[in-house]
Amino acid sequence: MNTIPMLTKLFPKTKNISEVAEILEKYSNFGINTNLRLAHFLAQVREEVGEEFKPISENLNYTEEGLKKTFKVFRDSPELAAKYGRKEKQEANQEMIANIAYANKLGNGDISSGDGYKYRGAGVLQITGKFNFEEVQRRIDRYAPTSNIDIVNSNDIHTLEGAILAGLAFWMWKDIYKAADMGTSDKDVDGVTKIINKHTNSYKDRREYFHKIKHLI
Repeated sequence: MNTIPMLTKLFPKTKNISEVAEILEKYSNFGINTNLRLAHFLAQVREEVGEEFKPISENLNYTEEGLKKTFKVFRDSPELAAKYGRKEKQEANQEMIANIAYANKLGNGDISSGDGYKYRGAGVLQITGKFNFEEVQRRIDRYAPTSNIDIVNSNDIHTLEGAILAGLAFWMWKDIYKAADMGTSDKDVDGVTKIINKHTNSYKDRREYFHKIKHLI
């Protein structure tokens, strides 16, 4: 497996390539077991976490106007956008933004439950929502029972190993390896992207990342 060469090419600013490679190798039973699958996976991860390979939580640092453009609930209730959005002399209240935007969606409870923020986008593939966290955790429990990673009841998804493992479990859950096995064309990369983030505007970027490491397959 050309794990380190691919990581070096796509994540030139990361200082933990060896650690990332070790984690990927440790959990190869999640379906990242060919160079073709690895290339598809890493191209997607590169778009989600950046060239430093720093798994981050969803950025909810929206301005008032940004909230209204992005979320229907804030368009319908502009006073909430004004109250919680970023503007001069006011930082965005990211916790409340998440709790409002994701309330009663994706298995989350209402605003007061705090689920929106707890289950905001996280991990190398930005898993979002309580339902998705729970489904991913089921795969972790099944295929990595000794990992001690718990993304539902703890903050493990915000650790490097937890972030990667959550992405691998999502890959397994959604059978993304089947789309990856289709090949190396732009259409094939788009097929993977469609499963991971159908409505993204980054299809072109993900294709470009894939082609950067295509020769290593």
